[in-house]
Amino acid sequence: MTTATRPTTARRSLRIALASTAALSALLLTAGCSVVADIVPNKTPTKHFDTYADAPRSGESEDLAFFMPEWVPEDAEDIDVRLHVSQPGYVIGFSSAKGVDVGDCTKLDEPYGGPAMTADFLPSDLPTTGLVGCGDGRAVAEIDGRWYGWTTEEPIPGQDDTQTMHGAEH
Repeated sequence: MTTATRPTTARRSLRIALASTAALSALLLTAGCSVVADIVPNKTPTKHFDTYADAPRSGESEDLAFFMPEWVPEDAEDIDVRLHVSQPGYVIGFSSAKGVDVGDCTKLDEPYGGPAMTADFLPSDLPTTGLVGCGDGRAVAEIDGRWYGWTTEEPIPGQDDTQTMHGAEH
């Protein structure tokens, strides 16, 4: 190999590397942040849905993480969901004129502490009593006219916490 070909080969390799980096950057920009979020381990992604109709529902979506729990009413709006994909942790908050049908839920007799994870949309002082469990392993309460559900630090006995992706992993 002559001295003249080495710089050409090095420049060609550099150009290929720069072009690959530019192509990957363009792909990430056009595909959105979800691509980046999908490759980050131990993530706690958050999603917002304007209405219940905008959110995925179990059995109707390939999105196994963010589908609406069965107890969320169909008139829910301003829905925020955050979950942890490698350990228990799911929180949801929404507004609803109809509200949650707590008649289908079970009153939690014992106090249950805070959530297994935090979220910016959760009130700072969540109640520990007067909660209900609606069958999916979350404590549910109405606070200042907004409904919240969260995975508690300690599992709620008798609840099926496998209804969400994170529940199936523990």
